[in-house]
Amino acid sequence: MTSTQTTLFPDTPDYHALADAWDEMWDAEAGVRPHWRELVTGLSTLSARDWSARNQRIKRLLRENGVTYHVYDDPRGYTRTWELDPVPLVLDAGEWAAIEAGLEQRARLLDRVLRDLYGPQHLLRRGLLPPELVLGHAGFLRPLLGALPAHRRRLIFYAADLARGPDGRLWVLADRTQSPSGAGYALENRSVMARTFPELLESNRVVRLNAWLDAVQASLNSLAEAAREIPQVVVLTPGPANETYFEHAYLAARLGYSLAQGDDLTVKDGRVWLKSVQGLKPVDVILRRVDEDWCDPLELRADSRLGTAGLVEAVRRGQVALANPLGSGLLENPALMPFLPALAEALLGEDLLLPTAATWWCGQDKEREHVLANLSRLVLKPINRGVASETVFGGDLDRKQLAAWKDRIRARPHLYVGQQPLVLSTVPALHGGRLTPHRASLRTFLVARADADGYAALPGGLTRCASGGKLSGQRGALNKDTWIAPARLPQKGPSPTPHRRESGLLTSRAADNLFWAGRYLERAEAVARLLRAVLDGLWEEETTPGLGPVLEALMGLMGYPPGECGCAERPDLAACVRELTTRPDQPGNLAHSVRALLACAYGTREYWSVAIWRLLDRVERVERDWGPRAAGRSRSGAGRERTDLWLGRLIDALAGLAGLASETLSREAAFRFFDLGRRIERGQTLALLLARTLESRLAGEAERESLSLALQSADSLVTFRRRYRSEPFLAGVLDLLLWDTDSPRSLIYQLRTARRHLQELTASGQRGRAERLLFSAEERLHASEAMVEDLIVDAGERQRLTVILRELGDLLASASDAVTHAWFTHVQEQHVLLAAAGEG
Repeated sequence: MTSTQTTLFPDTPDYHALADAWDEMWDAEAGVRPHWRELVTGLSTLSARDWSARNQRIKRLLRENGVTYHVYDDPRGYTRTWELDPVPLVLDAGEWAAIEAGLEQRARLLDRVLRDLYGPQHLLRRGLLPPELVLGHAGFLRPLLGALPAHRRRLIFYAADLARGPDGRLWVLADRTQSPSGAGYALENRSVMARTFPELLESNRVVRLNAWLDAVQASLNSLAEAAREIPQVVVLTPGPANETYFEHAYLAARLGYSLAQGDDLTVKDGRVWLKSVQGLKPVDVILRRVDEDWCDPLELRADSRLGTAGLVEAVRRGQVALANPLGSGLLENPALMPFLPALAEALLGEDLLLPTAATWWCGQDKEREHVLANLSRLVLKPINRGVASETVFGGDLDRKQLAAWKDRIRARPHLYVGQQPLVLSTVPALHGGRLTPHRASLRTFLVARADADGYAALPGGLTRCASGGKLSGQRGALNKDTWIAPARLPQKGPSPTPHRRESGLLTSRAADNLFWAGRYLERAEAVARLLRAVLDGLWEEETTPGLGPVLEALMGLMGYPPGECGCAERPDLAACVRELTTRPDQPGNLAHSVRALLACAYGTREYWSVAIWRLLDRVERVERDWGPRAAGRSRSGAGRERTDLWLGRLIDALAGLAGLASETLSREAAFRFFDLGRRIERGQTLALLLARTLESRLAGEAERESLSLALQSADSLVTFRRRYRSEPFLAGVLDLLLWDTDSPRSLIYQLRTARRHLQELTASGQRGRAERLLFSAEERLHASEAMVEDLIVDAGERQRLTVILRELGDLLASASDAVTHAWFTHVQEQHVLLAAAGEG
């Protein structure tokens, strides 16, 4: 049913506003609302082609920047690219000022409630809050009683979910106080919109967001008890599997903080320490993104593997500050909502500025009877979050379900509330190539001011909208940028954080992931190059005896005995390609190496630039697109061309990723661990490839073909031809790939570069086991150079060099183990990568 319509764009159908809802853009009597007119005018100048191009640009930027949100229990996989609608929500600056004042008041009120309930508990003694409402809530953490001093503000971050009713009035639907999520996504939304519609943000004079991040940093720094100029702040995350992990990494990177998981921290003598490759470092402040009951397995959830044992005791001793503090989840109890007006009067002496959606707590007799009598017309909410605590709309329940809910409420009434449903306002959103009204809500974000009382609000926030009305990221809701326009005169921001150059701490977990990202990257590229060389040989009509050493090296890298995967027989070529490229469960398989690389990169995303994320996205798409196409497409000429093209695209993406990472990562510990992994892996691959070549004892044309394939797989064929002006011969190939100190592909280059990284990573004057092993390998390789004189290699020298190359491969494998034992031994995850120099 529609009441009115307007043409936004000449090339799109009319926009129809719904009759039962307030539309944010369209007034049935006056048309486009005044604060929307500038935006509508600007968008109306876009043609259908421009509009499509801008929308595609948004999708591409989000995908390339790695902006993701995890959707659980989805058979298609749980990682989703963030969905951003190109039409923002526009709020009038005057209305926003009133909203901001109401939110700031609400944050101050909830902070006072939090301090009282974990301190003197006057609110319980005076009867302003029923004990069952507080003590019966899972968010009331008894180990924290007395741990939040009542004289100091403790609620650092606050978020509120707002929605507008049919009369145009804004209501608070929920308070978010534990670890409010979404601010990072809101900031990324603005970044993408600024790159897509820069002229519209300028013409609409939209309030900028960067000052809010400065306020966040200043607020967190002010929490530190230690008298340090720049406190040590970490972002505590559950890890890459969490639905909002992108935001955790995003905030850590934007604010310059270390991203840590629970076992990256340890508690000693009541103090929290960060396990870094530089040693244990004291932690002053934790920006918490782990739900509070998972934060300490000693005193909270004993089955938690996400937290840090002893964290509660460190909080009690005042040795670390958390934002938000443990215990703040109590304030998310929806049963508090009907009591807030009286609490505002009692604690602040003020009327509550922002109204709360009508809520009835079933722990009270009169309110419970109201809920039971109107069950089918209310929204039913358990007061505790967790399993079986999803919000239910009474109107969606049948008689049997309604009866079950009545029994549930009567049995434990204090655990449930009923809330008046709100007909949400609508916003225009692009759907199916046209603008349609979507129900919307707005999550707003505040942070405590460091240099004054009160809170600073992020101008706007995160708008969610859906055509079906259920506004959840888990259910596929769209997201919107939120514009406050027109901007008023600039206001004074927080005092700037003092600047000081310092090398960032690198957690052992991050170093582990970076090291293995380097190894997996190098392994994937090596396998792709060898596979391309092998398949080129197998696709020739004539026999290719020189293929043997390269094929055996490939089998060794991938963990197969020679011939087992079917590559030895040309009729099995399609099966061979599938076997070697589409088995992510098989360590050494190309799909396994690529996916492991992506997992390690995702676990350290705060270290990678936007440009690197674009290449990672390209690698992921190349690998993902190949799987369904590999089956049955390799025997025909077209299938061969597609396979060769795919391998070429993958090699180009991997090589580009390696080059860009080397150019953009600062020469600090993060780069050194990443490149160290690459050098060890490349050295092992070279040792294996050349050992198999020497073992083959080929001669004549077969040997030249084998050496040519080896040079091709090492990306050194052009260099060899330019240097020797001849077809490949054994002594020249060995000289280039083993002893040439100027070639970045030679084994000596890998050993020297890896040893330099270890020298920088270890303390001055010390030489760790890994460095000693590499030094021994370097000396062994130097000594072997004398075996090749006058560019001639006889049978005895071939055999001795083969033994030496196998020893070098073993030394590199031992060096990798030594690196792990020196820096990564506390990390729980284990990486699986077959030793390149092992027997095939």
